[in-house]
Amino acid sequence: MNFNPRSILTAAILLLSLAATARAADPEAPEIYGPYTALARNADIVKNVKIAENGRIYLLLNPEHKEKEIILKNSSYYQSGYRNWYNGKPELISAAHQGKAPNEYTDWVETTANYIEYYMDGELILHLAKTDVHASRK
Repeated sequence: MNFNPRSILTAAILLLSLAATARAADPEAPEIYGPYTALARNADIVKNVKIAENGRIYLLLNPEHKEKEIILKNSSYYQSGYRNWYNGKPELISAAHQGKAPNEYTDWVETTANYIEYYMDGELILHLAKTDVHASRK
């Protein structure tokens, strides 16, 4: 069977446009990032989330906010049961002024927690839940 590269590209573009149309048609549809569902995302600050094959979670921040501190919490339960990070504390701080390049994924973290909360200036900017855990809560 021969595959025409142009046909494959056209099919890929069609699938992507259908996904974008479905998202636009249902703005309440949850955002899925790999094994995580975004329970909350401040799109003015967090432009996108990427999950690497090794499980690392990366953020793409709006360049206006890239130099601000981010505080992370992880837990086994929805907004409770906070776990300590590798530093022995329940909060992990991604320090401000790290010279992050604009429009690049940064602030990666690895965790096995069911929930991950990201805060900036005291406000929740991203709340991720493992998709299977989130689905069972409904």
